[in-house]
Amino acid sequence: MAKKSNICSSVEGEKLSFNTRKFNSYPPTFNEILKINVWPFKLGINGYVEVDTPLEDPPNTVVNLNSLTATGDSVQGGTIDGWSTKPIKNTRVGNLTGTHKATLGTLKGHSYAHVQSGQRDHQQSADVQSRHPDVIEIINPVYLQDEEKKQTSGQLSASK
Repeated sequence: MAKKSNICSSVEGEKLSFNTRKFNSYPPTFNEILKINVWPFKLGINGYVEVDTPLEDPPNTVVNLNSLTATGDSVQGGTIDGWSTKPIKNTRVGNLTGTHKATLGTLKGHSYAHVQSGQRDHQQSADVQSRHPDVIEIINPVYLQDEEKKQTSGQLSASK
């Protein structure tokens, strides 16, 4: 059981289960790789997808060779998108935490999901920060100037 949350991590299977705080499904589109219609979807705000039933012959049927395909493999991210070869049916709302409800559902047929954007808490975790010290905490220099102004005004008021 592999679990990933990096951007572009993906899972594929015959049946995937998902949960998210914001679920969007879209009208079917024609997939040029598979040469069939697929039903796209997007999981926003903490999406999680897990393989329930693996593909029959993963080396010959996966769309992305780096996809996780074993039962129990999962991806998690701030935003996850993908598609299913069968219509997405019967999502339900359930309580997953004490404070937030989530949309739960399953994807049947050959289904694919990949992490489009990572989770903020994961990206800001001490583990990721220690492995990537070059990551800038404050990206926009305007915000850095505001922080310096706050510290300077705090020092001035403390000295009075």
